[in-house]
Amino acid sequence: MKKKTHTHYITGLDGLRAIAVLAVIAYHFRFDWAEGGFLGVSLFFVLSGYLITSTLLPDQNKSMKLDLKKFWVGRARRLLPASYAMIFITFVWVVLFHQNLLSVMRGDALASLFYVSNWWFIFHEVSYFDSFAAPSPIKNLWSLAIEEQFYLLWPLALTALIYIFKHRATVSKIIFLGALLSCLWMSLQYDPNGDPSRVYYGTDTRSFELLIGCWLALVWPMKRLSAKKLSPQLKQTLNVTSVGALVILLLCMFTINEYNPFLYIGGLFLIALLSAVVIACVCHPSSILSKWLSWKPLRWIGTRSYGIYLWHYPIIILTTPLDQIAAPQLWRVLLQLIAIFAIAEVSYRFLEQPIRKYGFRAFFKNFKKINPLKWKSLNVQCRVGAAFVPLVAIIFIAGMTGVVKGEEQEEKPTELVISQENSEDQPKEETKEEASNVPEKNDSSEEAPEENTEGTEEVENEAEKQAEPLPAAEHYNQILAIGDSLMLDVAPSLQLRFPAITIDAKVGRQVHQAVDVSQQYTSFNQKGNAIIFMLGTNGFFREKHLDELVDLFSEADIYLVNTKVPRSWEEDVNKALLEKAEVEDHVTLVDWHKLGENHPEYFGGDGVHVGKTGAESLAELIETEMNNYIEASIEEK
Repeated sequence: MKKKTHTHYITGLDGLRAIAVLAVIAYHFRFDWAEGGFLGVSLFFVLSGYLITSTLLPDQNKSMKLDLKKFWVGRARRLLPASYAMIFITFVWVVLFHQNLLSVMRGDALASLFYVSNWWFIFHEVSYFDSFAAPSPIKNLWSLAIEEQFYLLWPLALTALIYIFKHRATVSKIIFLGALLSCLWMSLQYDPNGDPSRVYYGTDTRSFELLIGCWLALVWPMKRLSAKKLSPQLKQTLNVTSVGALVILLLCMFTINEYNPFLYIGGLFLIALLSAVVIACVCHPSSILSKWLSWKPLRWIGTRSYGIYLWHYPIIILTTPLDQIAAPQLWRVLLQLIAIFAIAEVSYRFLEQPIRKYGFRAFFKNFKKINPLKWKSLNVQCRVGAAFVPLVAIIFIAGMTGVVKGEEQEEKPTELVISQENSEDQPKEETKEEASNVPEKNDSSEEAPEENTEGTEEVENEAEKQAEPLPAAEHYNQILAIGDSLMLDVAPSLQLRFPAITIDAKVGRQVHQAVDVSQQYTSFNQKGNAIIFMLGTNGFFREKHLDELVDLFSEADIYLVNTKVPRSWEEDVNKALLEKAEVEDHVTLVDWHKLGENHPEYFGGDGVHVGKTGAESLAELIETEMNNYIEASIEEK
């Protein structure tokens, strides 16, 4: 008779899974109070590393005997059915109802089927944090790709480490060192001036979270945790530590912004260690936190967390208008949550659990016995499968092979440079014309007084004209406009108002990139010139970069156009622009946000970019602010 391994199911870990998945859902709903909800993925990673390594490790004083086939088949049973079902069904939904996403979904779906979607997104420069086009509804599968890649390699690596170094203490130190190296690599790869998606998606830069879980499994082995009662003092220490660590972790999920540089230069490593502390405490039999997290509603969510994580993102993306993604509405959120939990329950009961318990063969064996002539005798599961699976397969193939065409979208330019220098001789030519119109001096004494009178009137009229402010297009010698994709939208309207304007616009341009671009236009840094900056749409920026931008044109009049963008950084960007305009006399704020708030019809589906009417209104607003500044400057003189 085989001796049973001393293992037990820790229900408190289901509660942790529930917290992690709810945090991620709250983040994807774009709730203001869940800015750091994406940290739920970090908790998932650490927990996965801990549980998988605990499963792989042999009992004390036993050699490492690993059945790789059994392990990988077990992982496939657990992960593949639900994820493949989600990919196929979501793709079919896109083919039928969201064909504008079809061209994007083809590549994303293939990459997700082979669990390499994180690298697919990296190589195609798909941002995790911001996108003004419709996001891919399966973008959340990047994290499952990392886990599957880890499951493929880690058993081999762990076996080799134990075989070579023998002692667990040595192996644990090497694993922790590996985690440190991965964290260091993240900090080296991180660009504080750009989008952090590369280091966020990368298996190489995120593996430290999984390795922290693996390290914990060696230093705090689940199989050796004693159920014996602790002394009151130790129990109190355990409980205070566990509750304190969880509270800090939750605070991080509520407050840390995804663009915070702290995260990528060691912050996520600290979050992983904090998660490890919480997991270690929950796994101890004497932990009060484990009892709290075993609350039935949390356990229900936790046991279905895989399906909930899979389905929440496509449901949110495909049922929310693009311009309302950043503005969650209660009624829609409630309906989406009902759909998420309902589909996750169906997946759990009829797909995940049967295959996990009985395997693929037993599951699909039922469908081989289907006889169309005995349709009424079939159970619900077989009926649905027999009708649904072939239909999904046909539509999936049609969408993948191009039989069903995606909506052809008009290709817009991603960059625009218009350079039309004002002729510096133009004012001189006008002066010559004025001189030629001045009557020649006549020696006739009779006509002299009349000429003097006319000359006096002309001088007076000229003085009156000089006192009146000229329109901006005539007042400024040169006008330069530097911006991002919004500037591309507005460029034609600006050209109509300022025919000789120079425009340099590019999709995705950040403030720090604009600093480099502006170096080419330092000749515009002269009195009598105007500079328009239309930046901040693509994310927050460092104060020093805005300072550098303004300092490059210290002699010219600068107009900062603030943002109307339904993203988390909108308020911070607009605040920084306002503060700069308040402290610099030659800087004026163009309040596009205020105007845009009152005119939603100006914007396209993403709530950011504008059509013809919006572009004309923004150009008019810029011209108005210029004229107001010119008039105010003349009055001061």
